[in-house]
Amino acid sequence: MEYIRQHHLETAFIFISSFIALYIFRLILFKIFKVLTEKTENKIDDVILNQIKLPSILWIFILSLHFTLEFSELLEKYKSFIVKLIYGVLIISITIFIANLSKALLKKFIEEKNLPTAGSSLTFIIVQVIIYITGILILLSHLGVSITPIITTLGIGGLAVGLALKDTLSNIFSGIYIIMEKRIDIGDFIELDDTRKGYITDINWRTTVLKTLSNDLIIVPNEKLAQSVIVNRAKPVEIYRTAIQIPVSYETDIEKFERVVIEEVNRFMEEDESIVKDQPVVLRFIPGFGNSSLNFTLFVFAKDYNSSFHVESELRKRIFKRLKDEGIEIPYNKIDIYIKEMAK
Repeated sequence: MEYIRQHHLETAFIFISSFIALYIFRLILFKIFKVLTEKTENKIDDVILNQIKLPSILWIFILSLHFTLEFSELLEKYKSFIVKLIYGVLIISITIFIANLSKALLKKFIEEKNLPTAGSSLTFIIVQVIIYITGILILLSHLGVSITPIITTLGIGGLAVGLALKDTLSNIFSGIYIIMEKRIDIGDFIELDDTRKGYITDINWRTTVLKTLSNDLIIVPNEKLAQSVIVNRAKPVEIYRTAIQIPVSYETDIEKFERVVIEEVNRFMEEDESIVKDQPVVLRFIPGFGNSSLNFTLFVFAKDYNSSFHVESELRKRIFKRLKDEGIEIPYNKIDIYIKEMAK
């Protein structure tokens, strides 16, 4: 009895002393690594260090148990079971660590690349599910369970689910493609090839939501959006060129007309922030000669698509008033009848 008690004490001493020694060694390593990671500009090592803190405690527990098993005669008859248990727990802990690390690294990548966060939760779930399934299959194989039938079943089941959820999966992968490509972002004003247009308010795993200028919501499936021809008014820059047509009569002094219009635009630039000041103001004799007017087009830049309506309206009012004050006629549809007197 005394012999067994002595071995129990020895076993406990080996386990506790090895755990304490490894824990102290872990603390020293973490302090060294923390100093090293603070000197680097790359934040990936910080993410890895944060994610490894918790599972490392479980790993030193497993190592302590392994040392105890090697040096204790009391656990010899349980060696086979304990070894399987150790490797099983190790597989589970590594699986959880890799799943959490992949989520953290993916989140960091999205933040550094300034990608939209919409739909990222679905991406995290997909990545973690794949890692967990792989870890479970490895664990079952370690325990002696044949995983070939399981893989076959998963393959057939996955095919059946894929066929049943074909449209949903198409929207999911289209959403991931839209997010990763970064050609359109939340807040951009876009126009689709079916003439629908609006600001992007959300990109999720199945649909993209547009808010129109009339404050309506348009919900577009991601698959349809990925296949559409899209005009993005916010890229490459957010400013929007607007064109204002100005007709004047054939009797107009063109040089005076051009000077008056440019003066009025410059005055508007000083008073209003909706118009872009560092872009050139262009007045062109386009589309040219009309039936009853000389047709000019004024090109200016608004700070965004929504501001272009305000810029057009204000400039039209200002130019109309100024032309009226200057005596420059803006013709309208009318018929002038000229009667030629016949010779007597």
